[in-house]
Amino acid sequence: MQNVSTNPRARRPRRKVRGLTLIEILVVVTILGLIAGIVGVAVVGQLEETQLKAARQQIFQFSQALDIYKVKIGKYPTSTEGLNVLKTPPGGKKPLMESIPKDPWGADYVFLSPGQHNPSKFDIYSKGPDGQGGTADDITNWGE
Repeated sequence: MQNVSTNPRARRPRRKVRGLTLIEILVVVTILGLIAGIVGVAVVGQLEETQLKAARQQIFQFSQALDIYKVKIGKYPTSTEGLNVLKTPPGGKKPLMESIPKDPWGADYVFLSPGQHNPSKFDIYSKGPDGQGGTADDITNWGE
């Protein structure tokens, strides 16, 4: 018969504990860095596209509000009056917009009335990500 010890403190064979080597850790960190870089580039691209869409949408909303302004007041506001007349129209009329937002890059929209591109109406544009007017990245209310 075999002698089986019931002592809980009986020695068990010790397993060898193996840790990760420096090379293995560096490989894992490098792989995680590559994944983060790929995801980061995709997220930045989406952010830029979202900002462009937001600027186009705001310009469209300004255009609609200005058309309503013309119906109510009888004319478009002048460049001097600017877009602020949409929140404080003359004659105590009801505001057409609660506030005049800045473009997604934190700058004011440019409003020209009468417009250079739309002489019978108005021009509205954002200077875009570079903040410079008249460049290819401007977002406008006239044709591309």
